[in-house]
Amino acid sequence: MKRILTVAALWLASAEVAAADCAEARSIWGDVKDSGSAQVFEEYLSFFGDCAIYSGLAREKLAALGNVQPSAPVSAPEHDPEPAVAENDEGQLTDWEVFEIENACMRAAIAPLHVEDYMGRAWDDIVTEEALAACAPVMDLDDPDPEAMAAYGRALMKAEDYKEAADVSLAAAMLGSGLGANNLGVLYEDGNGVPQDYGDALLYYTIAADYGSPFGHINVGDLYRDGKGVSVDAARAIEAYEAAADLEYGPAFERIGDLYRDGDIVPQSSSKAIYAYSSAHELGEYACGNEIAYIYETGQGDQPQNESEAFSWYLDVLLKGVTEEWATYRAGRMMLDGRGVEADEEKARNWFALGAHGGHAPSQRELGRLLHRWGEIDEAETWLRQAADQNDEDAQALLAIWF
Repeated sequence: MKRILTVAALWLASAEVAAADCAEARSIWGDVKDSGSAQVFEEYLSFFGDCAIYSGLAREKLAALGNVQPSAPVSAPEHDPEPAVAENDEGQLTDWEVFEIENACMRAAIAPLHVEDYMGRAWDDIVTEEALAACAPVMDLDDPDPEAMAAYGRALMKAEDYKEAADVSLAAAMLGSGLGANNLGVLYEDGNGVPQDYGDALLYYTIAADYGSPFGHINVGDLYRDGKGVSVDAARAIEAYEAAADLEYGPAFERIGDLYRDGDIVPQSSSKAIYAYSSAHELGEYACGNEIAYIYETGQGDQPQNESEAFSWYLDVLLKGVTEEWATYRAGRMMLDGRGVEADEEKARNWFALGAHGGHAPSQRELGRLLHRWGEIDEAETWLRQAADQNDEDAQALLAIWF
């Protein structure tokens, strides 16, 4: 394993030269990969055989066509000839012990939708010290699973040990891990552990996407959406998001919904936004229901106003266990005013309280206003002052009048 990391570190150190070669390989690969022609793949290899990852992808395509035997997915260094695991009577790990090490790491830090049978950990759910402790032993294995290595790279990124994360992630990518390649893309995009370079970020995100990583697809889309290192290209952004959506990655549908809702780089279409947000909601991105609710409440774009439908969506999101203060405030206003639902001050108070306890100034103000109307003066003043402290001008005005 140390040999793999050494080669990875040397490869990373010469990234500027390698990236220049592989950037051209990347730009051509999009046309080459779907050609179905052995001659095309062989000619591609004659030009870009030194570009480790893309040459590996080309060899895989040739192998699928029956022209060559499959090689490693990328030009990874050779492993030591001894078997990766052996019986424990000579002090080496058994297959089961290796599995337990890799399993513990992937349970702690693998990304969602990257390894079958693992739900994965969202970034915010990674417990850094736990993940580092679980994953560090992976690097002592003779022949570690590339996805477990990538999970370790992700844990190192969470711990902000970016240089080591880059080395480990590159080693994982060289062994065929889409998550490892995506890790590298993130590091290059942010300039952590490596020089910031959007071109290299696009290179590694594209590699990750080619390996089937939904994160790779969505990150390619983000670069084209935001014009980072490339010209803004709505068609390519949507194509990348749709590829991630095909892998049932809910945030990709959310990105599509945002594009059509905002209409900045595509023609605005609230109906298309609702369709995309609904798809994201079905895949567990429940907060997207609030975006649908807001479109119905306000009657944005080509979508007629439907306040009853809007309130139903606000309620659905809350019942799914998701609380967004701006949304509970709007639902509270609808309940207070009797828009799309029967007016009920007590229930409106409950909606406002959700936002108020989350620090949302408009919710605090409206809760204070209701309480003052009901004669609960001290509590009303408390909430109004909390809103006023956040520079809510209406709350400040009410305090000046009432107190």
